[in-house]
Amino acid sequence: MHITLLLIITISTLFTHQAENAEPINVLYITGGKFHNYEAQQELLTSELDKRLNINWTINFEAGDRNDFKLTIHSDPDWHEDYDAVIYNMCSAKVTDEDYVENVVRTHYESGTAAIFLHCAMHSFRDAQTKEWDRLIGFETYHHEREQREFEIIATDSEHPVMNDFPQKNWISPKDELYIVIKEYDTLIPLAYAYGPETKKNHTVMWANTYGNARVIGTTAGHNNEVMADKVYIDFLVNGLVWATSGR
Repeated sequence: MHITLLLIITISTLFTHQAENAEPINVLYITGGKFHNYEAQQELLTSELDKRLNINWTINFEAGDRNDFKLTIHSDPDWHEDYDAVIYNMCSAKVTDEDYVENVVRTHYESGTAAIFLHCAMHSFRDAQTKEWDRLIGFETYHHEREQREFEIIATDSEHPVMNDFPQKNWISPKDELYIVIKEYDTLIPLAYAYGPETKKNHTVMWANTYGNARVIGTTAGHNNEVMADKVYIDFLVNGLVWATSGR
């Protein structure tokens, strides 16, 4: 009886994945660096997204706990060819090689490979002279407010498909960091914001962007694992991944 039940659940799950996303999405997940539990976040996010989408994962944890490491995969000019999207959940704040950064961005810009940015990915390459990473993201941010707290995150564009499952009123996030946005580019589509009590300003927390041929989604939320485990967060990533890869 137990074996039969397990088989039914497995088949049912498989059919659900196929119905929601018949063609698998090939995703390169780049992670590593300091200040966050990247191993736990990798397991959390991949397992949650696997419940909703049909994804072929390639995990790149080459950086380990270093935030000054340039990935060897990017030395191959065709590194992107096997992937529909790249999820950047890493902290590479000490990488300053301008050519390296611009080559990564150029690949997305020209190929249309989707990019999904999570939390510290926005602060990666922040000491490099080039602004291309910021343009791919859609805005510039280099610091966060000091105190971690719960934030009321309010939708600014509830009609965008990425926001289909966002709460109608707002989302009270688990304790998190609020990134300070200092410049938004014209291509940015803000999707949700939170008020920063230290800066006395609203800051974009969720967004979509298009840079060249690449569709981009991102969120500065996610310092703590409890934030990434929240259903609202996972819904945003599921809808965002579908939207970003549908432009290819």
